[in-house]
Order: sequence, then structure tokens, then C-alpha cells
Amino acid sequence: MWYLDDNLDDEPKVRYLPLKQMLQRILPLFRPHRMTLLVATLMLFVVVGAELGGPLLVRHVLDKDIPNGDTTGILWRAVLYALLFVVGLGTAYLQVILLARMGLRIVTGLRQKVFAHLMSLSLAYFDKNPPGRLLARVESDVERLLILFSEVALALFRNVVVLVGTFAVMMVIDARVTGSVLLLLTPVLVATYFFLKYIRDRFRTVRKLYARISTFLTEYVQGIPILQIYGYTEKALLDLTRLNKDKFTKEVRLSYVEYGFWGAFSACEILAVMVIIFVGARQVLDAAMTIGTLVLFIDYTRRLFWPLIAFSEQLNFIQRAFASADRVFAVLETPSRTPDLPGALADVPDNWKEIAFEDLSFAYDGGAKALNKVSISIRRGERIALVGLSGGGKTTITNLLLRYYEPTEGRIALDGVDIRQYRQRVWRAKIGLVLQDIHLFPGTVGDNLRVLRDNIPQEAVDRAVRVVQAEEMIKRLPDGYDTKLSEGGTNLSMGERQLLCFARAVVEDPDILILDEATSSVDPGTERRLQNSLDSLMEGRTSLIVAHRLATITKVDRILVLHHGQVAEEGTHEELYAKGGIYRDLFNLQFAAQE
Repeated sequence: MWYLDDNLDDEPKVRYLPLKQMLQRILPLFRPHRMTLLVATLMLFVVVGAELGGPLLVRHVLDKDIPNGDTTGILWRAVLYALLFVVGLGTAYLQVILLARMGLRIVTGLRQKVFAHLMSLSLAYFDKNPPGRLLARVESDVERLLILFSEVALALFRNVVVLVGTFAVMMVIDARVTGSVLLLLTPVLVATYFFLKYIRDRFRTVRKLYARISTFLTEYVQGIPILQIYGYTEKALLDLTRLNKDKFTKEVRLSYVEYGFWGAFSACEILAVMVIIFVGARQVLDAAMTIGTLVLFIDYTRRLFWPLIAFSEQLNFIQRAFASADRVFAVLETPSRTPDLPGALADVPDNWKEIAFEDLSFAYDGGAKALNKVSISIRRGERIALVGLSGGGKTTITNLLLRYYEPTEGRIALDGVDIRQYRQRVWRAKIGLVLQDIHLFPGTVGDNLRVLRDNIPQEAVDRAVRVVQAEEMIKRLPDGYDTKLSEGGTNLSMGERQLLCFARAVVEDPDILILDEATSSVDPGTERRLQNSLDSLMEGRTSLIVAHRLATITKVDRILVLHHGQVAEEGTHEELYAKGGIYRDLFNLQFAAQE
């Protein structure tokens, strides 16, 4: 059921907005569905009317038809009772279907909107928000809103109408008996309010313990080989036992309190019926109340308690759903840190001559400067390699060129024009990218070469495959371009996967090529076999190569040695090796290691 909420993700920095602000965000989602809401509301009154009408028919049978011996009246009242049941049930079914479809439309649109917004954000956002958390925003939190929009809101509104309608009928029939019931319910409702506040804090504690156990299992299951080799398995079991015991103890105590309270709450239902029988029976004996009215009050009173119990669950879920809504809207309200400028240019010139990094500085959030006043000029068609120790700023330069981040100071200019003056999409269309981590999407080989875009013609795919000399590989595949890839492309060798990434990078025939450790995931032998494809890939293109294996870049036009965020050395392989500085030390160190 909807109140069995398995999402126990407790984040320490969740904002809780006031109800008014939250409604201002949620209600606009319903505007396109106002007619559906109106029809569902009318259906609700039909359902509640059918539910409240049954006891009134029973009352009439007991007070009028049976004493008068009206067999026909009894029969017609029985048929009408059954008809009310069928109408109420059928209307409730149609109402649920109607609201479920509305909820699905709202949430489907919201999920697509969140996903589209995520794809527009800069890498700085993803540095702070790991994939697991974002998946929870797109999936779990949005799914919780689906339940809120389609089921919980309906149930809450229905319970309100049932309560108001029931009390209204009871007050019209006999205000004195109704007052007695209200007098009994008032302290019960006050006690329920304080109990829910108390139990919610206890549930939060249990959820935190649950999250702690989940985190423990995730970390330790991934590290089982290390646990086994260092003999830490027994200690890990003891730690898990301690966590489980702590959770078990608190959860058992909470269960005693919870079930004890709801047991007492249910006993109040019996107590309320006893009050009605005591008060009503005296009136029956005094002829001030009929038997049918007494039965009606007993029936209505018992119907009051289920909505009250459901209220507690519904309000608890709504609180958590509002927290989910807050997280979802927080994603939607997060601005991109690399937005397109107003009036950004829609075309990048084809005949550009130079890319210039001018006094470029950059610092990651909360970190030291990754780049400090770097100035580089790259001529069109030039092949540049970036080398140096980890943390020197190599990948930062490529990320800034791709506009994944914006410079803290300085700029990157294309023939004197800041690249931020161009739209991101058209600028990135000029760049081909091959990363260290090979990522292939589900689908066919052809889908991956097109990056799932249907507007890429087959001629462009064939040309890209020829450029990287991968024709033989495609021919060897069982279905050529239509060969289905398993998850991560594991039905291909590492070299074949890398060739696909090479071809994918040049499907749109980009002017600029970025190779960020493009062959570091393959062994040296495979790397040597890929070298011809790599040379063909770079031919005629401006290439920026981030490399740790220095033997692969000895033939580039220029090598830039980055050290502590600055260009420490610059030149060809021969010039830098003869200079005897950082580059020579790195090269000799790698050569000695390979030997």
C-alpha cells in the first residue's frame, strides 16, 4: 500500500519549505488537468453519498418497513442498497483510474523535466551530487510524488468528506448523541496528535539506523576480498551484529509503543459504541429514538474511526512526499554554472586559425587553484600533448575547453572571440572527445557510433569507421552495425571498444579532438595496435592529448609540461629531453619501469 514507504534515504541537508511555498510549487502542476480534477471531485461526492446512504436505508427498513410489514418496501430498499453499493464501487473504480492517469501524466512530465535539466547542468553540480543521489531524485522522489498526486491526495480528501458528511448526518438526526461521540473523540484526537509527533522522531531514529546498516553492507560487500586477505571477516561480522542489535532493540521498543497505542485507539471505537448504546437505548425505551436510528449511529460511529487512523498514515506520508517534492524542485531550481549567454552566437566560423588560453585560472569549489595564469596558443591543425604529474591541471584544461566549467579568471578565445560567446551545443559540435573510461550505451554498434541520434547519416558513420581503420572489426561482428552490445560492451574486446570510441569521436567530423588518456585503459600491446588508428584519427585535426604514457606522444608538434597548475616546460620531445628537466625525469622513470 501507499503508506509502506521503503525510501529511507535520510539526507542531512534537506530543506523543508513552509506549506504555502510548497503548494505554490505543486499546484501549478495540476493546472492542465483542472477538468479531470473537477470530474474526480464530483465522482468523490457520489462515492461518499453512496457510502452514507446505505445506513439510512437500513434505518428506514428497521423503523418503517418491518413494523408495517411492508414486504415490497423491504425488497425495494434491498435493491436500492445493492444499487448504491454497485454505483459507489463503480464510480470509485473510475475515479481511481482517472486520477491514476492524471498522476502518471504529471509525474512523467516532471521526470522528463528533471532529467532534461540535469543534462543542462555543469560538471560542478555532479562533483557534489553522486549518481546514486541523482537517481533517487529522478526516480524514487518523483515516484513518491506520483503516489501523492494519484492516491494519497484522493484518500485524504475522501476521508475529510466522509468525516464531515457523517457528522453532518448524525447532527441532523440527533445532536445529543453526536455530541456525546464528539466529547469522547476529542481527547482521543489530541492524544493521537501528540503521539504522532513522538513516534515520528522515533521512526526517524530507526530510519537512520537502517541507512547506517545499508551503508555498512554496501561498503563491506564491495571490499570482501580485502576482508578475507587480512582476516577482518570476524570483526566485520561483530560490527554488523552490533549495528543490527541496536536497530533491533529500538525497533522492538517502538513496535510495543506503536501497536499499544493503536490497540488503545481501536478500543475507543468499542467505547464509543458503548456510549451510543447507553445513551441511545435509554432514548429508545423513552420512545425518543427508534431502533433504526440507534443502529445507524452505531454504524456511522464505527465508520468514523478508520478515516481517523488513515489520517495519521496519510499526513505522515504527505510530510515525506513534500520532502521529496522539495528535493525535486531543488534540482529544477539549480542554475547551470555554464549557461549560454543572452544572444549567444549560433554558428562557429569554419575557417578559424587559433585557440588561445589567455591568463587562464581555475579553482574547484573548496579546493586550491588547479590552474594559475596559464597562457597557451594552439594553431589550427597542431597536435599538442599535455603531460605532468597528477593534479597538474591537464584534465582541467580540457574541461574548460569543453565548457564543462567556466574559468575563474581569464578566458579561452577562438581567433580573439571568447568561446562563451557561442552556444554550447554548436561549440561542442566542433569537438570530438575520447575519454579514459570507455562508456558504451545499450543498443547496437550503430546506435553507439551515432550516440543514439537518428539524424546522423550512414555515410558519416562509414566515413568515421574508415578514418580509424575499423572496417575489419565491423565485418567480424556477427551483425555488423546491427550487432547488439551487452551491458558496457562486454561482448567486445577492450581494443574493439576503444576503436568504437575513436570512431564515435569523429562521426560529425570535428575540427578539434580531445584525447584524455584515450588508450590508458588498454594494455601496451593493444595500445601499439591502436596507434595507427589514433594517428588517422588526429590527421588534419587540432588535437589536444592528455597522456601519462609518454612513449605515445613523442611525435606530436608540441608538448606542454604542467606542474602545479602552470606550464613548466614547452617544446618537442627531443627539445624537452635534451633540456633535462621535469619531462626527461618523467620519461626516464617510465622507460625504466617498462624495462
